[in-house]
Amino acid sequence: MCNRHMALALVMTLFMVPAVALAQESFEGIVAAGDTLAITAPFGGTVEAITLREGALIHQGDTVASIATTKTVAPVDGTVRGIFADAGDTLSQTTVLYIAPLSKYTVTCTIGDAYDSVENTYVTLGEKVYIRCKPDGTHKAEGIVTAVDGASFTVMTTAGELYLEETVYIYRSSAYTYKSRIGSGQVARTVELAITASGSLLSLAVADGDAVERGQLLFETVDGELDASVADTSDIKASAAGVVAAVNVKAGQSIQQGDVIATLYPKGSYVIEFAIQEDLLSTVSIGDGASITFLWKEEQAQSLRGTVTGISYVSVADTVQTEDGEAAADSQTVEYIGYISFDATADVRLGMSVTVTVD
Repeated sequence: MCNRHMALALVMTLFMVPAVALAQESFEGIVAAGDTLAITAPFGGTVEAITLREGALIHQGDTVASIATTKTVAPVDGTVRGIFADAGDTLSQTTVLYIAPLSKYTVTCTIGDAYDSVENTYVTLGEKVYIRCKPDGTHKAEGIVTAVDGASFTVMTTAGELYLEETVYIYRSSAYTYKSRIGSGQVARTVELAITASGSLLSLAVADGDAVERGQLLFETVDGELDASVADTSDIKASAAGVVAAVNVKAGQSIQQGDVIATLYPKGSYVIEFAIQEDLLSTVSIGDGASITFLWKEEQAQSLRGTVTGISYVSVADTVQTEDGEAAADSQTVEYIGYISFDATADVRLGMSVTVTVD
């Protein structure tokens, strides 16, 4: 055969190749979540605030909720003497620290030596009193009534100097008048107060040797056990970036350690789901490359690249509706779902419509 005839035969052969074999297949799909991530409570308590809403995008490290803690405060003015627990420790009526009260003396009193009047037989908790030693009145002090039990009461000194074990009179008047005397008592050294707690120690607000005032925060505790990854804060942070799928708690709700606060669709787990008609299954294979075009930005002619990572083994029957709205039992298109992994950009959102072209 001459060369001219051979060239003509080659051209005719190329024109006989089916067009479908030279074309790339395109499919319609959507952006879907490939996985979910649960944000759980690291400890129990009451939800103080929740900052999440479904559909919102959050970033790793964002505060998603805060849990109310149990705050322990100083019952008296004094000095911290010894700290016997560290943040993260589990407590069971454990002594966390001691406070040496500013008052050096405690006076245990009765109304036996009070001036004989109805008024002086009633001692009020918290009232200010004046103290003077019995023998010669040279030792004087001031104090506060800290406990009352029938005819007995207790006074802690706030100023002045006394001798241990000496007997003193207690007065309502700074002039130490006989008619203002409400009782007598014996001086003792004020013992350190043990400050105990249960739960887990979240954080300490003081150090050994610190001077503290009555009502000042000493430490915070929470319910449940703490692990080493929990910071000394009641704020719960997102462990990954993603879109909030569901919020499971609300402010004021009581929760336990491990309860799910919310679920996320992690940003890095987005996939493309696309429908493959049964007669086109042979044109798609796992590992194929794919071009992903987002319909909302189709005019920009920009596409992302992805890879086919799976094809479902269960078909989805797409039933065609007739003009009168009735389902046609014999007009079903059998389809399978394909999955494409890709690196989502910041503007990709779940549910977006895409066109997929498989290489």
